[in-house]
Amino acid sequence: MRDLSRARETAMKDLKDAKYQLKALLLRNNIRCSIQDNWSAKHLRWLTELILPHPAQQIVLQEAIQTITERIRRLERLDNELSYHVKNWRYYPVVKAIQAMRGVRLLVAVGVIAELGD
Repeated sequence: MRDLSRARETAMKDLKDAKYQLKALLLRNNIRCSIQDNWSAKHLRWLTELILPHPAQQIVLQEAIQTITERIRRLERLDNELSYHVKNWRYYPVVKAIQAMRGVRLLVAVGVIAELGD
């Protein structure tokens, strides 16, 4: 479970880094989005319809969008696997008990217990 929890954490970091790179590309080209809800379906659709002035920039934009969507799918897969496997874990009762605290959900509880170990 520790490896799965760490893989999910790495996937989150990779997704965040990819989003930062795309935002930096847009800022360098002085492109501002009028959509308030960042990274929603509407925002991603706006990004795919965006046309940059130079073909090389357009390629970079398309690659960045593809990277972000792949990393979102990867994160969803890891979330599903974590939710599935945690139910068979020997520390599942402890995970459930920690979730009783305010603001602690499954992913946080699993991460804490996986890192604490025995």
